Amino acid sequence: MRVATIGDNCLDVYMEQDRLTVGGNALNVAVNWSRSGLAARYFGVVGHDDAASAIRTVVARTGLDPSDIGTLPGATGVTLIRLVGNDRKFLHEEFGVGLDWIPGDDILDELASYDWVHTAGVHSDADLTTRLIARGHRVSVDLSTYHDFDRLTGVEIAFASWDGRLDSGAHDLAARMTDAGAGTAIVMCGAHGSLARSGTDTTTTKAHPITPIDTCGAGDSFIASYVESHFRGNKVQISLVQATASATKTCTHLGGFEQAPQAVPDWVKTDYYPFVADTTAPAQDAQL
Repeated sequence: MRVATIGDNCLDVYMEQDRLTVGGNALNVAVNWSRSGLAARYFGVVGHDDAASAIRTVVARTGLDPSDIGTLPGATGVTLIRLVGNDRKFLHEEFGVGLDWIPGDDILDELASYDWVHTAGVHSDADLTTRLIARGHRVSVDLSTYHDFDRLTGVEIAFASWDGRLDSGAHDLAARMTDAGAGTAIVMCGAHGSLARSGTDTTTTKAHPITPIDTCGAGDSFIASYVESHFRGNKVQISLVQATASATKTCTHLGGFEQAPQAVPDWVKTDYYPFVADTTAPAQDAQL
């Protein structure tokens, strides 16, 4: 199975814990695939700054090829995070050069022989999924960051997050996604479980009852696992169970995938001083 993701990357900065990890929706999915033994690639962009160097260094240790990451003038994405009861609260999100990036045909040409392409995060290429589908790719998309329901026709699996229980709101969201053209809609509700809708059939599963260290990236691990299970022909219920297990594991460590967290460098504290200065609460009980 040859898989690829196109989309965002960033530095996740845990201010009170004085720790920094590498993440981003699309990058997290690709790392999960690579570490599960799949032939995976990640395509995105970084800026000309210290953050870019940190991302390339970590990516090189994951089994992905850092040369697939382009460089554009400007800043790399940075997310400042506060852990509140071991759940993430975003203090600030700087999407960086990836926000205005439109992947060229040269990148899509690189993916000609790939079995699956996943798109995630924020970017300016509203037609990316349409372009991929026109080239014959099986495609999944994560709508958790941007809710674009206009281009889901032909998308095999669409994922979204719902901040709450598996109630009518989550079911309505799934129905909107399938009505918009997605073959299967997955709504991830964190500790409340998840649901999958295909046509008029809906399947749900419960989350594992754990006390998380950090929920950052759990949804991305869910996505990577679900797509792989689905591709291998497993039934929806089995895929949901496997994806839930993968998301649960991600909640047991800091960051979107297992890595060695770094100390927050001085340039972060300087460049983002207004947000850093706001972290006056005591450090949370996160295991590092």
